[in-house]
Amino acid sequence: MGSHLPQSAASREITGDTQFMFQFYKPCFQFYAPNEKILSMSTDNLQRSLIAALQGCPLLFGRLTVQKDKSISLEYDPKNINSPIMETQSVETTYADLMESGFSYALARKLGLDMPIPDGSISQARDTPMLMIKVSYLNDGGVAVFSMSNHVAFDGNAVFSFLAHWAKCNREMAQQQESGIVAVAPPPELQISKASPESSITKALDNAPAEIAVDATKSPAEISAALTRKSGKVCTSVFSIPVICVAQLKQQVVESSVLGEGQWVSTNSVLAAFLAQHLGRANVAGGVFEAGDWTVFQSMDMRRPLGQPLHGLGSPVMLAEYHASYNEIVDDSQLPKLALCVRESIGKYSGEHLRQVMNWMNSSYRRLVTNGVEEPWRHFWFTALDSTRRAVGVSCMNRIPIYDADFGAGYPTMARSFNPRQNYVIVFPGPPATKESLEYEVLHLYISLEQPAMEALVADHRWNQICTLVSEC
Repeated sequence: MGSHLPQSAASREITGDTQFMFQFYKPCFQFYAPNEKILSMSTDNLQRSLIAALQGCPLLFGRLTVQKDKSISLEYDPKNINSPIMETQSVETTYADLMESGFSYALARKLGLDMPIPDGSISQARDTPMLMIKVSYLNDGGVAVFSMSNHVAFDGNAVFSFLAHWAKCNREMAQQQESGIVAVAPPPELQISKASPESSITKALDNAPAEIAVDATKSPAEISAALTRKSGKVCTSVFSIPVICVAQLKQQVVESSVLGEGQWVSTNSVLAAFLAQHLGRANVAGGVFEAGDWTVFQSMDMRRPLGQPLHGLGSPVMLAEYHASYNEIVDDSQLPKLALCVRESIGKYSGEHLRQVMNWMNSSYRRLVTNGVEEPWRHFWFTALDSTRRAVGVSCMNRIPIYDADFGAGYPTMARSFNPRQNYVIVFPGPPATKESLEYEVLHLYISLEQPAMEALVADHRWNQICTLVSEC
């Protein structure tokens, strides 16, 4: 199935890390233009190739289970009634209609090309499949593939690697049909061995880490309300930024006098700093927030510093924070310093510290259970996601294989996802520059802001010199 797909879990128990805090479904559309090979994506072909692709991928046959001691585990059962599903439909909408709208996610949703997104509750009564797919055959021969998976089982990189693998299975089956040879193996009886718990002598932190909070005195609904800014209309738009411009921004940082001996910055940290400056200024210019310091945070995969398998269960995540001064946000010349500080905010996390954080979460979780708190996993949250404060978040997913899924009719010409979090940016690769290559020349920035801030961003001359509005979601 390929080395990029997780075949076993790093840990069955997910209460020992931040994984359960990311218990949500990530949706995505992949659009395929009409062409002479589109018949390779027939319903029969896709159904049979999906069965083949699911072989050896037990994570997608799992279900989240709350044990008697209130711990959460991912249970595997190939006969699970909530196993992966695929729906198909034919619609009057055309590929040309979608292209004219800039492949708007909102339009695709309005036209019924998507599926209802589960709220992520962990409950046997409301159990949902780990993977859900809906294929829409458009009236002019195009195809829209909607997919979503539970982030606990599959993170973004894993799910798009799986979709690319499914596409490869379909492509090979289509070639077999042309030669008169069709061989589709039945789903196997998947045998999963329980991972042994990791032994660790690391102590838990005495106090809560700055990045994570827990509160047993409020209900989950009260916690959510306290962390949610009472705002007006929130707008989500997709912008493009040329890869060459990102490289120029990085070169600007490298050539500055900010970097000392042995210091370095990544492309992602430079991009995060650039986005933090412009989104922070847009919020102030639009009157959404008053001028002041800002928190800049990035999502960080904890598996590498923890020494965990990189292709195992989901990805335990930390939101690495840096508290930037107002001057670092409003002054363009401060970009090099801000980029360095953002990069170092991730580099400061050692495996030892992260294990202490995870042990603190375990001990706090056990206290909630002992005190009879219902749904204890819903009483933790990342402090960075408090939308009532000045904070900008960036998740760089520009290396995930979102355009690799060639089912036999070519690569998708466009992909669209959804970003529901205010003042949060998800970075995806843009579409391939040519039909024959997966190389891309732009990145797509999914940005959600309150309407006055979005209007200020779109009117920002400096922003428009580099970024282009692609679509309103």
